[in-house]
Amino acid sequence: MEQMARKQRASRSEGSEENRSEITRWLQAISPENTNEAIRTRAFKALMIVARKDPDRLLAHWADLDGLLRGGRAFSKFPAVHILAALAPADDEGRFEKSFRAFFALLEDEAVSVASHVARLAGEIALAKPALEPRITRRLLAIDRAQIRPDRKDLVKAYALEGFDRYFETTSSK
Repeated sequence: MEQMARKQRASRSEGSEENRSEITRWLQAISPENTNEAIRTRAFKALMIVARKDPDRLLAHWADLDGLLRGGRAFSKFPAVHILAALAPADDEGRFEKSFRAFFALLEDEAVSVASHVARLAGEIALAKPALEPRITRRLLAIDRAQIRPDRKDLVKAYALEGFDRYFETTSSK
């Protein structure tokens, strides 16, 4: 029932050319080509609001966000991981499952801000996608073996503990 209502809302909001162009502008603002930090920050905040309050407006743009994970700079990857994590609960078409490798490969990103936030957001993903919880747990437990600079590894592990904490009570992997 809720899925059907969400799809109806999505078709209404996706159908509006104004809504699509607004989302497109915000996505362009967080792309690697835009280096204006103020514009990037405003766009990121706007996209996070949409992801939380009306995720269906953004689900159609999943491929754009996924593309930011795979290329670009940390200042584009960072908002992408947050937005995708916020969209995961509304994703009932397996989009996140297809992005899993690219998302969690960022645990080894050269930018510690990206790697650490992926570790923290892993908990949100595990709650939103319980079937992925064993894979997420394995990825987080493998941080010690990850190709992360030693001076940054402890920070990423600390964020991973925060991620674990989000889903520890519900995990079957205890």
